[in-house]
Amino acid sequence: MDSSNYNIFIICKRLCVIALLCFAVFCGCTDKGQRNNISEGSMKFKITYLQTEKENPIIGLLPSTIMMHFKNDKVLLEMEGWLGIFRSAFIKDGRRNAYTLLKILNKKYLYVSKSEEGYYGMGKPDNLQIDFDEVDKEIIGFHCNHATVTIDTISFDVFYTTDIKINNATANTPLDKIPGMPMDFRLEMNGIPMHLEAIEFINEKIADKTFEIPEGYERVKRSQMDEIFNGIGK
Repeated sequence: MDSSNYNIFIICKRLCVIALLCFAVFCGCTDKGQRNNISEGSMKFKITYLQTEKENPIIGLLPSTIMMHFKNDKVLLEMEGWLGIFRSAFIKDGRRNAYTLLKILNKKYLYVSKSEEGYYGMGKPDNLQIDFDEVDKEIIGFHCNHATVTIDTISFDVFYTTDIKINNATANTPLDKIPGMPMDFRLEMNGIPMHLEAIEFINEKIADKTFEIPEGYERVKRSQMDEIFNGIGK
């Protein structure tokens, strides 16, 4: 290869490298930009239980993650335990209605909450206080603001994002006064305190039927739901 051809080869090689770097930067910026105005997708949360198995033996049967699917102001939370034998789900539709579904083996139960009641097992405390401040941090690419939540004498941190566009994202939960999607927070579900942290966002299309009540679920009263949950793990 003569010197002129060699120089042309080197120039073309450098141009290709520059083009690839520019493409990588562009893709990276585009992906980061997609963390704004998100209205559809799925989020995975890691669960850390704030009780030990010695304190509450059922902890060992509970799942380590919870999945959230959302679209058009509708939300589905679902979690599985006992290697899939136990499954619970919570559905919020665009009208703030709250549906709690429980499946144990082939038994399927549905509880429909009253508007002021929230999801089953997530009672709304009357004495909740929220203090907002200027602290912030990034969680899996989402900019999150901070608040301190106090219930009675217990205080804990909540990091939430407004980059996810869901009206009343926290409706039917104890954190319904948080003005965004909680990404790092504490929650008590059926008397079990837990810490949840978002660990993965999946940018995907969600089918409308995801938020429909599946067939085969028996609608039960609260007293029946209490009896069913009290029997779990015994």
